[in-house]
Amino acid sequence: MTTSRRPASRAGGKIGGLAPAAAAAVMRRALRLARAGTGATYPNPCVGAVVVSPHGDILGAARSGPTGTAHAEVRALKRAAGQCRGATLFVTLEPCSHVGRTPPCTRAILEAGIARVVTALRDPAPHVSGRGIAMLRRGGVQVQVGFEAELAAEVHAHYLHHIATGRPWVTLKAATSLDGQLACASGDSRWITGVPARRHGHRQRARHHAILVGRGTMVADRPRLDVRLVRGTDPLPIVLDSRLRLAGPDAPLLRPGTVVVHGPRGSERARNRLAKLGVETIAVDADSRGRVDIEALLDELGRREIRSVLVEGGGEVLASFLLASAWQRFLLYQAPRLLGAGRPMLPGLSWSRVANAPALIVHRRQRLGDDTLLELLPPESE
Repeated sequence: MTTSRRPASRAGGKIGGLAPAAAAAVMRRALRLARAGTGATYPNPCVGAVVVSPHGDILGAARSGPTGTAHAEVRALKRAAGQCRGATLFVTLEPCSHVGRTPPCTRAILEAGIARVVTALRDPAPHVSGRGIAMLRRGGVQVQVGFEAELAAEVHAHYLHHIATGRPWVTLKAATSLDGQLACASGDSRWITGVPARRHGHRQRARHHAILVGRGTMVADRPRLDVRLVRGTDPLPIVLDSRLRLAGPDAPLLRPGTVVVHGPRGSERARNRLAKLGVETIAVDADSRGRVDIEALLDELGRREIRSVLVEGGGEVLASFLLASAWQRFLLYQAPRLLGAGRPMLPGLSWSRVANAPALIVHRRQRLGDDTLLELLPPESE
């Protein structure tokens, strides 16, 4: 096998030995695999990989397994069952070249006799970036980088954001009536939306590393903070409780493995009581109102390799994230109901003029049964 440090060429308009349309179909299959497994491999990204013959036949396809098990590339190679020599590997993220919990994927690729690798993205993690590509090229494999990169960046958004910023990707989530209420005045909120919208919401739980609510929501709604209605991995439950009042009579609401984040005023006695229940406590700085500082919270979660957080409320917690401009997506589920005086989505927030209120960007609109989902982005920076 000859050695080449040059990327694969597009001679004849081909990509990885395939016509552009065929190559796009293969990469998009790999991206669908990656998206379907998002949430099941944290803190690792869920990668998709497909092995194809020079004629475009699918020889093996797979996505990453849970952390500590084989990566997507190795799984796809095994499913190709010895047909890999001279084949092309399409992969959504640069193959790793380091020894971690598993052997490097580059070694498996070289040993299998893969001739070409087409990767959508270079892995930006410092211990990976460019090293896997360089190792494959030194081994004589033609490597092309950047094919379907825009789609791949969306699929791997949680991982890429955390690597770039040191903070988790934040998705805000709320289900409201048409008049913007989270619940009736009595506090009843089950169920504002129908089953299709709730199923979509649980799928978002499965795709995020952690799920976060405030103490008030924990006490009033007693949410389970797990995945139901769909198959998936339960996210890490996080509860904001600035003074650790949950350590009192409401402590049994917290299941083992829950993380409670509090401010400097949380007592050692309260922390010890929660520790006996298997609950971890994390102290962070408080904001000017004495509540958990959102910036400090995200910094701490980022240090713990929490890649993404789904913020489910209540209203005051949502408002805190919005005021801090500390979010990347807002999933707003709207039901065709009118609740009148109730519990507003953003209590305490007000603007004197419409022109001063933030104008969010509607990225996507979707019907879910009788309900409507608005996927919103932050206002464009000026």
